[in-house]
Amino acid sequence: MTGDEAAKWLPKSFEIFSEIPEAYGAHQRRIQISTVRRRVLLEIQFLTIMAKLPKFLLGFLCLCAAAWSQTASPPAQDSAPTPQANESQPATESDKKPSQDQSSAAALPNSTKLETVKTVKAIYPLQAAEKELQGQVWVKLQVSATGDVESVEVISGDPVLAKSAVDAAKKWKFKPFIKNGKPIAVSTKMPFNFAFSENIHQEKVPPDESNPRTEASSGDGTAPKRVRVGAGVTTGLLLYKVQPVYPPEARRARIQGTVVLRAVIDKDGRISDLELVSGPKELAPAAMGAVQQWRYRPYLLMGNPVEVDTQIQVNFQLR
Repeated sequence: MTGDEAAKWLPKSFEIFSEIPEAYGAHQRRIQISTVRRRVLLEIQFLTIMAKLPKFLLGFLCLCAAAWSQTASPPAQDSAPTPQANESQPATESDKKPSQDQSSAAALPNSTKLETVKTVKAIYPLQAAEKELQGQVWVKLQVSATGDVESVEVISGDPVLAKSAVDAAKKWKFKPFIKNGKPIAVSTKMPFNFAFSENIHQEKVPPDESNPRTEASSGDGTAPKRVRVGAGVTTGLLLYKVQPVYPPEARRARIQGTVVLRAVIDKDGRISDLELVSGPKELAPAAMGAVQQWRYRPYLLMGNPVEVDTQIQVNFQLR
């Protein structure tokens, strides 16, 4: 209530005062006036508060409306980006996918060599056994990403022995070859040896004699890729030896002698190349078929394995 409105009530209050009977005593009259005055003031205060109440309620409602708008706005904001969140979900999965590929790459390190899971020995051909034929067959294998042998190609070897080698190679199984975290198809070369068990000899090489004269080097101080050594040196490195079979035809013809072969021994100690230098042609196939399967301890030069060029002599002597 404003001051003007309150002033309108004051005359009425005096009228109320005048209505008090004069019959009351002076003391009683003063008490009555004081009581009436307090009642009037209370009524004025009440009316003043009631006059201000609509404005207060309006302000209160405005504050409530603002609060409601603020509390109601977040769901509206959440509902708007929802399609974007759904659209970004594939991106999130794609972001996670490379990390899964990287973890799989870490779990599958690159392969350094082709490892076998299943091997099958070649069956000695009956025709080769009857002819007492020994030898080595090299084949080239195409291996799929799953480790299965898809095809086999003969590189070298006697045709009588080759078919058995191919049949055996097709049944081999390898571990998948991993590159950049994924299995891939690869090719490899491998030998199949055909020798009679009584002709196989495992040689023992003393460690102190296994690698003599390793101080040689090329002009620039680096180890050469291939060195030429004498037959005596390679004999000391021999680990696996197949004794040649004396050809029955040569025995009946009383043919004997020495077959000289030029051999290249690779870094792994295998015969990688073999050529006839001299000797009876009737004895040469038997000599080469046996020597092909010989294995040597790798020849070290300056601490590194190198290829060796040497000569091998095979003696055939009638008794």
